[in-house]
Amino acid sequence: MNPRIYTLPLVETKEAESLGAQNKKNGFLASPFVFFKPDTDLLFGGLGVYYFRLKTNENFKQETRLSFVQTIFEYSLKDQMDIQLGANIFLPNESYIAKGFFRFKVFPDVFYGVGNNTPDENAEHYNHNIFIANTSLARKLAPGVFLGLEYRYANTYNIDFDEPTSEVLDNVTGINGGVNSGLGLIFTIDKRDNVVNATKGYFLEFSKYVYAPKLGSSFSFSNVNLTFNKYFDLGKKQILATNTVANLNSGDPSFLFMAQAGGERILRSYPMNRFRDKNFVGTQVEYRRHLFWRFGMVGFAGLGDVFDTTDQLSWQRVKYSYGLGLRVMLNRQERLNFRLDYGIGRDSRSVYVTVTEAF
Repeated sequence: MNPRIYTLPLVETKEAESLGAQNKKNGFLASPFVFFKPDTDLLFGGLGVYYFRLKTNENFKQETRLSFVQTIFEYSLKDQMDIQLGANIFLPNESYIAKGFFRFKVFPDVFYGVGNNTPDENAEHYNHNIFIANTSLARKLAPGVFLGLEYRYANTYNIDFDEPTSEVLDNVTGINGGVNSGLGLIFTIDKRDNVVNATKGYFLEFSKYVYAPKLGSSFSFSNVNLTFNKYFDLGKKQILATNTVANLNSGDPSFLFMAQAGGERILRSYPMNRFRDKNFVGTQVEYRRHLFWRFGMVGFAGLGDVFDTTDQLSWQRVKYSYGLGLRVMLNRQERLNFRLDYGIGRDSRSVYVTVTEAF
């Protein structure tokens, strides 16, 4: 388990004034934090979320679903830095969805090799710089149905392994850095009642990306993703949510952009860098219940794994995760939650602190 100590005082502001006659209500959430890990020493930073709803004009009563812009800043006493900016914006009438994600990172990481059975002794510690810029625009075809394009760019450089060993790093694509540049098609059916904390409906998204030298990429590969979420209202403020994910690659992707098992969204308990391979499939279920006032709890469990070919999947190695979580509703109208999760997996435990649900 990665030991972390967080302090998270949360500040919320609301603005009554409209921004260019575009939104009736909006708000801002801010949270400073601090924690300690051996590879970062003391690390501190902050998280901010600005949320809003758009409408066509003052005479147009129908508002879009919730849009948000989120930023995260981290800095350690070892001069390590991670800056992230993400946005999910429903344009007026939800005729388009615009999304963006930008990240600059100067941070340590660990590579254990490729595969779903790599031993802890394989750990290769390294530092690297990476700049990521992903942008997409999708057009509404029908209510809740969207088709769009996304461009993904990532430049990885200054990769420096502490004590490189040939047994782990031989024949691994991307250990010297390079550019990932790809163009993709996204098809989405979004029938959720709330994009940050759904209680009913479903979400289906299929995407395919092509990375090629003609697009400025150092690597040639294709990537296919499938996500399906379903939400069941059980009554008495109880929700059952399911999530199924597939991330499939063909060609020769950089090791940094292979499919990964773990993180704060699926298979909570495993660090995202622990297991990598060309493909990942996983599924999870989460029970959500309101307790009292602004407090709620969740219980979750999931299965999944990375693999190159399907014959590498086995019950003896499959990754599982289960755990409990605490929820504090920061904004009742928008159902925006503060999330604290504790996940347990196969020889792995982790704590996650963030805003918005895992899915």
